[in-house]
Amino acid sequence: MGDSLMIQKRQFEDETAGKLIAAGMQLFGEFGFKGTTTRMIASEAHSNIGSIAYYFGNKRNLYLAIIRHIADRMREQFDLDMMKKGQLPEGLTQEEARLALRRIVKDMIRTFIADDEASCWLLLVMREQAHPTEAFDILYEEVFDMVYKFLGSLIAILIDIDERDTRVTLEAHTLVGQIVFFLVGRIPLLRRLENKNGYDAELIDLVEKTILSHIDFYVNNSFQSDTKVE
Repeated sequence: MGDSLMIQKRQFEDETAGKLIAAGMQLFGEFGFKGTTTRMIASEAHSNIGSIAYYFGNKRNLYLAIIRHIADRMREQFDLDMMKKGQLPEGLTQEEARLALRRIVKDMIRTFIADDEASCWLLLVMREQAHPTEAFDILYEEVFDMVYKFLGSLIAILIDIDERDTRVTLEAHTLVGQIVFFLVGRIPLLRRLENKNGYDAELIDLVEKTILSHIDFYVNNSFQSDTKVE
């Protein structure tokens, strides 16, 4: 598991704190909060066990610091601060919405599939979604809610229905789920493709084209949902 120290992480004020963040991110993602000990983290970070108490106080605070680090990285990767600034420009056309959605999805694909650090923190994020702790609130309020609302606004324009419609929410979750699958389901996929090289540039391009084709499907097969907004 020494590869965790090779993660391209953000620069922290102190190198040791950064190493603890990187090591904890991988170990918590692999073994969960209960299955990861401070001794394991310190060993992976090539630091003494007292450094966790010095920089973070305890394991719980380190875990929350890692979650906040992940939220910060996701905001940077997907330009979430831009999404947070306000509503979409008034009068956005279907074509403009389609192009905007394609740009965001391409960024997400490249991040989740091709970025080593993202592959690491995504496992931890998935654990939080399966078994939420107080850290889930940080991820939801600072990342998930913003992303899904923004994607939903664009999808609503593409399929020409009210963005409050339940189907819009489902479509946004489906779109993100497709992207995430290519990371969490990479082993069976690569075996089925008889690919021993992992996600090389050619395969990533094919994954991107496959998912982006579904966005074009929205435009070509617009529908009116039977779901009524109260």
